[in-house]
Amino acid sequence: MLRKLGKSLGQSRLGMGVGAGEMIIVDGVSADGARVTSMLPLRDYLPGASSPETAIWEPAVSTALAQAGKVSGTLQVSVSDDWARYWLVTPPAGLGSLAELRALAANRFEQLFGAAAESWHIEADWHDDRAMLACALPKSLISALNEMSRQSSCTLGSVVPESVRLINGDAGSLGNDNWVCTFGTHSFLALLRAEGKLLAARQFRFDLLPTLPEVLARLETEALRMGMDMPQDIFLLGDAPSLVELPDRPHLRVVPIGRQRVLPNPIGLDRKTDAYRLALYGAMN
Repeated sequence: MLRKLGKSLGQSRLGMGVGAGEMIIVDGVSADGARVTSMLPLRDYLPGASSPETAIWEPAVSTALAQAGKVSGTLQVSVSDDWARYWLVTPPAGLGSLAELRALAANRFEQLFGAAAESWHIEADWHDDRAMLACALPKSLISALNEMSRQSSCTLGSVVPESVRLINGDAGSLGNDNWVCTFGTHSFLALLRAEGKLLAARQFRFDLLPTLPEVLARLETEALRMGMDMPQDIFLLGDAPSLVELPDRPHLRVVPIGRQRVLPNPIGLDRKTDAYRLALYGAMN
């Protein structure tokens, strides 16, 4: 399973959330709440935001940090899946070097998404003997964060896409034969696993959060397309659909892990937004 983009440098209470429409920095988490030191609407500071390939992130990153003031420490960044792309890479026999694996992942990315891999930063848990989840984030965002780290008192710790942050946070609660679904603002990522091996990875986009029966219908269609039996365990992480009765699926076990996590209230912000939730994923890491 993919772990992170970037190098983790230890524990921190400083988190940045790059949401679908805003960027938030949280500095300090306590029993009273989490202090928001910067809240930036991306539409005003992100040229080319209509596409991840054309977005220029430096103005947004530098403005958010300036707005936060004299913060210091290790900044853990969590990025909305709106800006991420996920896919499955299955190495053929005889492919061994890391360079070959990276080239294979980049080629598969271009086939699936019709975009030049050069504009994206691609990472995975690189293995040459089994299928792996790959993820891409805009290279402009990674470059802007690295430049911010060089010019400020903050050290860049990790840059982790939303679904990876969710899965890593609850890895110990997940079994080996199941669907694992992570829900963001406008998409959910579905991973099919059997005997601990990754068999499928699909990112489904939506305008409105689908109902649980709608999610299950998509999973069943995907399993049927692959010629696989539908797993009986479904794990839901993140802001997942509400549970409902499923009388036509008596043997199905749906486990809503994400809704069990209670985040502290924001200090300096009137509501919990997707960017705030993402910032807390990093700050509480």
